[in-house]
Order: sequence, then structure tokens, then C-alpha cells
Amino acid sequence: MHELGIAQALVEQVEAVRVAHGGRPVLAVGVRIGSWRLVVKESLEFYYEAITRGTALEGSRLEVETVEATARCRRCGGEFRVEGSLLVCPDCGSLGADLLSGQELDLVSVELED
Repeated sequence: MHELGIAQALVEQVEAVRVAHGGRPVLAVGVRIGSWRLVVKESLEFYYEAITRGTALEGSRLEVETVEATARCRRCGGEFRVEGSLLVCPDCGSLGADLLSGQELDLVSVELED
């Protein structure tokens, strides 16, 4: 249910952008979310729509880009796509790697009406 909190924070950020640009209507909102954030896209979209109902953001599109988790092995230096919840290097089998992507939670665009 952390999608509700994410949607609320997102709406606050978008509203600040809208007001800063003369209160123009918002057409679309782009967000980038890493797969390790465990955000359920459909839940986020549901909460976004519910929160914006009856507001200046009502009807705006929420465009969600998912960023796959990648990591670098601490032992061999190989980079790999993370499958599951363990950081196991597919090249050398070592446990332990540094996450390179997958934790993103970013507002990347706000499209306003001309």
C-alpha cells in the first residue's frame, strides 16, 4: 500500500510544477521507478487517479517507466541484470554485488497544456 504515499508525494510535486507555470492544466506526468522499489504499477495508477479526481490534475495521464535492476559483482566486476531478490553473479556465482539501478523513484516529466 506504499503506492498511496508515492501517489500523494507525486501529486504534490506535480501541483508545485503546475502552479510555478501559471496554473496551466497538466496533460501527462512521467515517472521512472526501479524494479527493486516493488511498486505495483496498477496500484499506483489507481491511487493517482483517485487522488486527482476533482482537482486541477484530474484527467492527466500517469506514464510509468520501469527501470530493471542491474548490479556489478564485487568479485569479478561483471555487470548483470538482477533476477529475484539475491545479488548472485551469473558469471562467477559470487554473492555480493553493488546495485547499479533498480532503486529509482523519480518524477521525470510534467507535460502542460499550451
